[in-house]
Amino acid sequence: MREMAKSLYITIVFFALILEPVLLPFLISPFQQYAGYAFAEEEPYYIGNRKCRLCHFEYFREWEQDPHSNAFAQLGRMKNNPYCLKCHTTGYGEAQGFVSEKITPELRGVQCEACHGPGSTHKDNPHDKGSLPIGRKIDYQRVCIKCHDRNWTPEFDYEKYRKRIEHRTKPEVEKEGALR
Repeated sequence: MREMAKSLYITIVFFALILEPVLLPFLISPFQQYAGYAFAEEEPYYIGNRKCRLCHFEYFREWEQDPHSNAFAQLGRMKNNPYCLKCHTTGYGEAQGFVSEKITPELRGVQCEACHGPGSTHKDNPHDKGSLPIGRKIDYQRVCIKCHDRNWTPEFDYEKYRKRIEHRTKPEVEKEGALR
């Protein structure tokens, strides 16, 4: 009886492995199959500062002069250390954020979205007051302290350091009326 059960089990596993590629699409509903795609459509995701630059060029030029732009390069041999990546990249550990230098090179460094949040909604509909960063109040002090804590930047004083990263360029309407 035990041998018969064992051979039945082996037969089932054998056919399951052979038929899996053929049957799997029928076993997974279309909604499950494309769940990640639907999520990307509904939730804001990171686009990288090269996309931000298209409308916000002056801000981008300011950022290029800021030490945050070179945060990833400063890691040196630690470029694969998850503890370091959360503060030296954009969106690490978040849905559609930085994964690795090879997979998401466009999210290296501390970019616009590290402070302002994922920019896809704003890029796709810049006139929508609910899109980021226009329509949402962000506690920037809390954003900064996530990385500039007592362990890594003991002398960090938000009011003092904020002046170093504040945008010097004032927002204005440009490029087909998109807000800067």
